[in-house]
Amino acid sequence: MGESIGQILLNKKIITESQLQTALDRQARDRKKYLGQILCEMGVPQSKLIRALQFSNKRQQIGQILEDMKLVTPEQIQAALAEQSRLLKEKIRKPLGAVLVSMQIINEDSYVNALSAHYSMPIVSLKGFLVAESFQRAIGEQYALRNRIVVVENNPYRIIAAIAEPNLLIFEEIEKGLPSGKSIIFCIAKASEIELALNMKYDPYVTSSYK
Repeated sequence: MGESIGQILLNKKIITESQLQTALDRQARDRKKYLGQILCEMGVPQSKLIRALQFSNKRQQIGQILEDMKLVTPEQIQAALAEQSRLLKEKIRKPLGAVLVSMQIINEDSYVNALSAHYSMPIVSLKGFLVAESFQRAIGEQYALRNRIVVVENNPYRIIAAIAEPNLLIFEEIEKGLPSGKSIIFCIAKASEIELALNMKYDPYVTSSYK
């Protein structure tokens, strides 16, 4: 997989040696947390972490990650990319992972786990979660709905939100709009759980298709 996320961020001067060591010390005490998650909790903007990973030639695209994990073949990736292009012509934007899942090439659990490991982001379950308008308004209710984001926690200092696939533009837009002293941490959630949670709140009729 090449360099570790810590080394990549250090090389790009996004974090200091001191910050990295502090994060590593915290991770040693809490093995369940990813280094990227800890750095975000320490105040490093998540968009900077994602940008560093996406644009580092030491890190592979998610399709390649899935290949390396033996979850898909190159032929299956090409078939999914072709389907993704076909959908785009119909003005349907769908992440590669969602296409792979809909084509039954991989299951949703495998895809979520791969994303989580690749981007050093925690996974959150939305089973039984009830979307709260007050939480959604923390990033703009319509913006959250349009971009399929579920805010799961909101306090004066931090927002925690769930998204199906990391999106650098969305991360940067939200971070820029936050009040001074407030941060946001995105977690990965299953697209199906996000859709169900949002539909239960904003379009209950659609939820019948999930039953």
